[in-house]
Amino acid sequence: MKPNFSELYNVFIHQGEACFSSNAIVVSTVLGSCLSITMFSKWKRYAGISHCQLPFCKDCNYDCDNCVDPFKYVKCTIVLMLKKFEALNIPRNEIEVKIFGGADVLKTSSHRKTVSTVGSQNIKMAIETLAEFNMSANVMDVGGTVGRKIIFATCTGEIFLNRLKENGKNKSFNS
Repeated sequence: MKPNFSELYNVFIHQGEACFSSNAIVVSTVLGSCLSITMFSKWKRYAGISHCQLPFCKDCNYDCDNCVDPFKYVKCTIVLMLKKFEALNIPRNEIEVKIFGGADVLKTSSHRKTVSTVGSQNIKMAIETLAEFNMSANVMDVGGTVGRKIIFATCTGEIFLNRLKENGKNKSFNS
């Protein structure tokens, strides 16, 4: 079931983009091996969502403050999202984190199963980076072999998820 957000401002984010808001808007994105990380504070009614492509930036040497394209990378995205929340005096224990995506959407031959895919590297980096801040995701829908479309309601922190077609079937999820 698709929620009715027709009266709210709608934003679509692409790879390497993020959106932050204290207003009630709806943000959507489509994911394959990329990750979307959402953060939400019920207390301050502040929300953020990102669309990351790769686990980390080799050029910035893990110095995310100097990363040229921070929302392209999982590690820098999490670091900068947390900084935005901290700038609003939102304590980490008040932030609800949700992670989606990281699918292995490209077919690989059976002898390559031991190879770490971009999707699995993105998931691992997200978990490790959150752990560095003594945090973990409240909800995760990651991995698998199909992409996802997510719709994020910034006013409630809710995610509406639609797994993209595999064998002609769509599956929905609400968190």
